Amino acid sequence: MTHDTLTERAREPSGPGATARPPAQRPAHPAAILATAGVLLAIFGWTFVTNPERVAPTKDPAYYNWRTEALISEEPRTLLELEGAFEMFAGGYRVAAPVIGGLLRQIPRVSQLNVTIVLMMVVPVLTSLLLAGFAYRQLRDPLAFHAVAFGVASLYLAPPFVGYLDNVLCLMFLAASLHFMRGTRDSWAMRIAFGGALLLAGFTHPTTLVIFCLTLGLIAALRLVFRRFDLKGVLRDDGPMLLTAFAAAGLTAVIWTVGIWGVSASLTESALPPPYGSAFFLARMLDWIAAMRPALNLPLLALGLVAVLLGGRRWIENDLSAVSIAWLAPLAGSLGFVAGLAFPYYRFFNTTLAWVLLVGVGIFVATRFFLLIAQRGGFNRLALLGVVAIVLVIATNFTTQLRLSGWNDPKKGWLSSVHKQDLMALRSNLEARATEDTPVVFVIDDEPARPFQIWGFTKLSGNTSRFGMPSGQIDRAYLYLGSLENYLAGVPTERGEETYDELSPALLEDAEAGIEASGEEPIPVVARIFNLKGANAAVASGEETPSVGADDSVWVLRDGAVTEVTGDGPVQRGVLDVQVASSGPLHLVWVLIALTALLVPGYLLLRWALPDADLAVAVGMAPVMSISALTLVGIAMLAVARAPMSSPIAWATAAIALGLAWVAGTRGPRRRGESPAPA
Repeated sequence: MTHDTLTERAREPSGPGATARPPAQRPAHPAAILATAGVLLAIFGWTFVTNPERVAPTKDPAYYNWRTEALISEEPRTLLELEGAFEMFAGGYRVAAPVIGGLLRQIPRVSQLNVTIVLMMVVPVLTSLLLAGFAYRQLRDPLAFHAVAFGVASLYLAPPFVGYLDNVLCLMFLAASLHFMRGTRDSWAMRIAFGGALLLAGFTHPTTLVIFCLTLGLIAALRLVFRRFDLKGVLRDDGPMLLTAFAAAGLTAVIWTVGIWGVSASLTESALPPPYGSAFFLARMLDWIAAMRPALNLPLLALGLVAVLLGGRRWIENDLSAVSIAWLAPLAGSLGFVAGLAFPYYRFFNTTLAWVLLVGVGIFVATRFFLLIAQRGGFNRLALLGVVAIVLVIATNFTTQLRLSGWNDPKKGWLSSVHKQDLMALRSNLEARATEDTPVVFVIDDEPARPFQIWGFTKLSGNTSRFGMPSGQIDRAYLYLGSLENYLAGVPTERGEETYDELSPALLEDAEAGIEASGEEPIPVVARIFNLKGANAAVASGEETPSVGADDSVWVLRDGAVTEVTGDGPVQRGVLDVQVASSGPLHLVWVLIALTALLVPGYLLLRWALPDADLAVAVGMAPVMSISALTLVGIAMLAVARAPMSSPIAWATAAIALGLAWVAGTRGPRRRGESPAPA
């Protein structure tokens, strides 16, 4: 039975801190492993095959889209300097996603709108496979791999994860680090791999890194208690892990403070909560919890928790048990409303993977129990019903979350086809008529149901509008919140709403500072996409022609055309054919070949750090180690070159990563003559 396996795994160490190899069982079948990975990729990616013109779902990908384009067209420091009013667009050195995006743009030549699609599709699948491989290394039961993979993936479409690319990317790196955690005590290869994964977490979402490091400290503290304060034993076993984690966190702080790309950044930029009240945050968290179907998944989580605790006092010696339990601690942050605090309580659900991992373990335990009954020839109907029930829970997790997130709905992306045409028409006209220093001010307005949500509208408008900026001009996009009349008069717009009345003057001040620095006349743009309601709706829809002075000029954007309005009247600049052509078969072949080639560094590094890894581990770990190596080298290359992520820099990054991986993978193990410690 499954809980027997977990208990046996916990009892095996002969003394405090001793490490034992997981119980020997038949290995997972390679075809089954690849089938699971393929099914998950199909679930997450099929909608993009059937709707090749669609963009990534939800609204947040707009942020990652322009940051990638800025990185490949501007100096790296520009990415950090694009902050906006109230630093609403600041990201500091959360640069892993744009670096990966830049590499995808320059080597396999993935198109601009498809970069976020690739990341949003691949990262959840790889994270699910990493956790599945971690559980399998502990339990050595093939069913554990499949149960955890499907269980975790079925919840990765829930609100805590969909769209929050930096969060899920950070969690992917942390999931990879779990495989090296125990081996840090006697293997330099694992220490380097573990520290590299945590350093990448610092380049992705430092807040989540800090929480994970505190979790590691909690694991060590619990071991100290359960080992009756055997400090020497705990330091021997967990000291290298904690020192490596401390070094990664410390190096993250140094990198942000020193500013390796020429600009220093505050760690506070890693998490900038919106200025909402406690009631909003609590309501959002309750909506999230309801969407996660607690009536079905909470019992599975509880079953997984009971299973990992069945080892008694020895559960703390098992990595799967210790991580699953200690990493639940961050969820306590979701109770902040009890103390009357106002912050995004719901965001603590995407700072940890423990709860989805435990659901996967619960699925494994329940399925193994029913299969064991069937094997013994008793209660066959009960066993069949039990397995069917588990399968239905997983299947309906997928279907429910796909529906709620709008994952398969082409209309639920961050940019509709109509608005994509509008912004591409703007880009085309700016390329023809503006210089790289010409400021573009998007005049926006809205009337949200709840006044404070004007903040979210403004931030989304700023992220989306940059899609309409040509390469090299992304840093010249600004916002003005309010009526076009007030913008032309050079005054903020006020309407007696606290958030609105703070945003309008701050955005105007930010735009005026940029205009003054450029030394050029700005181009005000009234786009339909950003003025569906509010003071400019009639102008944006074409019902009214704006009144402008003799020396003024306003661009109105709608229906795939730019209409320039001056003192002499409106002049249409042309309805342009801005349809994005579908990628040809040769391009798709090249993308697949290039992506496959980029996996080679990961394969070599896997041989170096985890030479005993089988396919159940390699299917998730090899791609992630490639991503990790390429990202770290890419960040370093940009720190040296201080130039855009051009094609030569991207190819040099790939060559250096491959060279380092080859040295490690082909020479390291023979020179060291050591084998990593078992998980």
